[in-house]
This record gives sequence, C-alpha cells and structure tokens, in this order.
Amino acid sequence: MRKFGLALVPILAGCAPQAALPVAEGPIAEISGRVAGPPQRCIPTQQTEGLRPANRTTLVSGNGKTVWVNRVQHQCSGFSQWDVLAMQPISSQYCRGDLVRSIDPVSRIPGATCQLGDFVPYTKP
Repeated sequence: MRKFGLALVPILAGCAPQAALPVAEGPIAEISGRVAGPPQRCIPTQQTEGLRPANRTTLVSGNGKTVWVNRVQHQCSGFSQWDVLAMQPISSQYCRGDLVRSIDPVSRIPGATCQLGDFVPYTKP
C-alpha cells in the first residue's frame, strides 16, 4: 500500500496548476511608431478598452488612434500574460492610485495588487 501512495506523488504533482509565464519586459509593440503625450492623472473608463498587461509592470489600453500606457507604482510583483485584471476604481475613471489586482484565470487565485501610476497617451502622428 505504501508503494502505491508514493507512485501517485509524481502523477499528482503534474496536475498542480502551472505558474503563468511572466509577460516579457522590453519594448511595447503597441506603442511602436507613436508619440508620447503629457502624462494624465485619470482617463475615463468608457473611452478605454480595458487595461491589459504589456509586461510585468506596465498596463496598456486602447488600440485606435490613442494607446494609454500605465506603469504601476511602487514595488509591484507584476503581472503574467494570462492574468485577468480586476479593477477597483474609485470613480467612473481609472486614476493614479486606483488598485488593480491580477487573478489567475484557471485557479482563480488572486495575485498581485498594484496601484496605478499616471496614464501616458501615445498617439499616431
């Protein structure tokens, strides 16, 4: 009976949820060829397409004429490429200081909670 229990350990270990791969650091493809504007404290939520991870500490929103980039504040452990983001805005806008939490979509385990920084608009020239 003891051998049977030990034989299951490698099998069960293979069933454990795998950690999502971190989003690679480096250039953000979505802002390539765009020009940065002055940082803004808030952006209206209805004008955005929702925030999504661009890399471990940067979120982006939009894909039309303007793409908004937000680098989270302080020491945030960051996001992975498959994370679902749960926003906690204080008003009808996303603003610097609002909280965003990552959630693993498979296990539904909450991940990092980070504070938003300023929003920088990148527009096509």
